[in-house]
Amino acid sequence: MAAALELFVRQGYASTTLEDVAAATPVSRQTIYNHFGDKETLFLAVIDEHITATLETLREATAHFPSELPDPEVYLNELARRIMATFLDPRSASLRVLVQTEGPRNPPLMQLWRQRVAAPVWSELIGQLARLAHGGALRIDDPARAAGHFIALVSGTVWEMTELGTFAVYHPPGLDDPALEAALRSAVGLFVRGYAPGDRPSD
Repeated sequence: MAAALELFVRQGYASTTLEDVAAATPVSRQTIYNHFGDKETLFLAVIDEHITATLETLREATAHFPSELPDPEVYLNELARRIMATFLDPRSASLRVLVQTEGPRNPPLMQLWRQRVAAPVWSELIGQLARLAHGGALRIDDPARAAGHFIALVSGTVWEMTELGTFAVYHPPGLDDPALEAALRSAVGLFVRGYAPGDRPSD
């Protein structure tokens, strides 16, 4: 399955055959066929395995809300850093490429992604923002919309700096690079200021 993931990412689903997968492993095409039946089943099994691992990492990042109301900026900076670490993980990067390239042509893949990753992680993030709002740390009328803002700021910052680069960054920064840390803190600060108590975010 590791060999299949690498081939699907590098060659694309349509251009990868069971013979290609067998050639990259010590087993025969017949062995792969006996285990999975066909290429589509193998493809979805590979995706499912990596979605499970990615989901566990993301749940670890979003599932631990402190018993006492935290400082929202400190708490959300740590949450953003955990999400960033998942975004930069090579396994997550491979999964993201497959979902982006193959998802429009493979509805079961998109359905798998929505059910196994997007829905549970989104629900947990909404719940955490709602707790911050309920405790008075932030003023949030619509936690779902706020979750969208938070993810857009965090993932957009990381994607821009690590995959696109910016005018100020000549080499993509790593996880512990001060430039990336500073940019992420700036994004979180912008979010917290936008939802500060006493200020109502504009529609």
